[in-house]
Amino acid sequence: MKNSVRILLLDGQTVQAFSVAKALKKCNMHVTIFCDNIISYGYASRYPDKKVKCPSIKKSSAIYNSFLLNFLKINPIDLIMPLFDDSADLINKNRIEIEKLGVKIGLPPKNQYELARNKSLLMEFCRNNNIPHPITVPVDKNNYKSAASSVGFPLLIKPDKYSGAIGIIHINTITELSEYFLNPNNNHQGLSLQSYVNHSGYYYNAMLYRSREGLFSEVVIIKVIRYFPIKGGTGSYNETVNFPKIEKISKDTLNKLNWVGFADIDFIVDEDTAEPRLIEINPRIPACIHSAYISGVNFPQIIVFDTLYNKIPNQIYIPKKKTRYMAMDVLWFIFSKERMKTKPSWFKLFGRNLYYQDGSWSDPLTMVAGILMGLVKYLNPSYSSKKLKNI
Repeated sequence: MKNSVRILLLDGQTVQAFSVAKALKKCNMHVTIFCDNIISYGYASRYPDKKVKCPSIKKSSAIYNSFLLNFLKINPIDLIMPLFDDSADLINKNRIEIEKLGVKIGLPPKNQYELARNKSLLMEFCRNNNIPHPITVPVDKNNYKSAASSVGFPLLIKPDKYSGAIGIIHINTITELSEYFLNPNNNHQGLSLQSYVNHSGYYYNAMLYRSREGLFSEVVIIKVIRYFPIKGGTGSYNETVNFPKIEKISKDTLNKLNWVGFADIDFIVDEDTAEPRLIEINPRIPACIHSAYISGVNFPQIIVFDTLYNKIPNQIYIPKKKTRYMAMDVLWFIFSKERMKTKPSWFKLFGRNLYYQDGSWSDPLTMVAGILMGLVKYLNPSYSSKKLKNI
C-alpha cells in the first residue's frame, strides 16, 4: 500500500499532528499537512511527506475555506482529517462541497458531530438516555438563580462550545454567580451550569471507534494524572489503564447515538460513589492520541481503513503506558503547589514505558517547535488571561 493512500491533515499547530503523521507514515500512507505557521509541530516533524503553509483559520475562516477547496481541486486527496475544533467545524459545515471533490471526511456523521460539539445538548441527551453525567442546566442572565437552585453549589459555568477548558469558571456561591451575570463584559449566551463532582483530582479519557455495523475497536482509557490549567485542562501526564465501567458506558453511549467514527469521551469519577460520569464527547482526534498509539492502538489507521475500506484492522491494547506533554508539564510545574509532591515525580524524565507526546529522539524538532509556540501564546495577553483563569 506504499504511498497509495493520500491523507490531508489539518491543524499542523496541534500537538497531535506529530503523533497522527507518525501513525499514518508507519502504515506507508502519503501524508500532507496544513500549517498556518512554520513554527509548529507539523512543520517541524519529519513524518509528513508534504507541508503546506496555509492561511490562519482563526483570522478568516472564509479565506481558509477557499484555500482548502482550491487545494483539493488541484491535489488528489483520499481523506481529510481535521485535528482541531475550528477546522473540524468548518469541514462539518462544508461536507457536501468537499465530498463532491471525491474526498472522504474523517469525522462522525453531521448530526452526531453537532450534538457532541454542543455540551448542553449532549447533557440533555445523557439525561434522556440514562447515561451517568453531572447535573447540567442551560443558563442565561434571566434564569441563573433558578438554574443554580437546581444544580447546587459549588458549580461550573460552561460554554456550550469550548476547547482546553477555556471559558469554564468555578463558582462557589450565589454571590459569585450574581457578580458574573451582572458584569456586562462577561459572556451571557450559550452557557450551562453544571454541578461540581467531588473527585480525586484525576479524570479519564476513553478513545474508541464505532463502525456503521456497530463494531468497536479496542477501547483505550487514559488516566489523566496532571493537567494544565490546574482546575481543568489539557493532560500533561497520562497513563493508559483498564476501566471496565468506563468502557461499558462509552460503548452504550455511542450505540444510543448511532455513532459512526472516532470518539474521545471525557469522564470524571465521583469520589463519593466511585461512579464515572460522562462530561463531554470530543468528535475529533484529541491532543492525547499518542497515548493510544504507544499502547498498541493506531486510531488514525482505523479511521482511514474504515472510512475508505469499511474495515477495522485488528489491534491489541496494551495498557500501563505513560505519556508526557513536556511543554504543558513545564507550565504545570510553574503554577502547581503540588510540584514537589506529585507522583510520579515531575523530575522523572525517563523510564520504562514513558513516552513524550510532543516529540521523540527520532523526531526531536517537534518538541522545540512546541515550546516556542507555547512561549508565543502565553506572551499574548488575551490568550494567557483566558487560559490562566483556571489556575
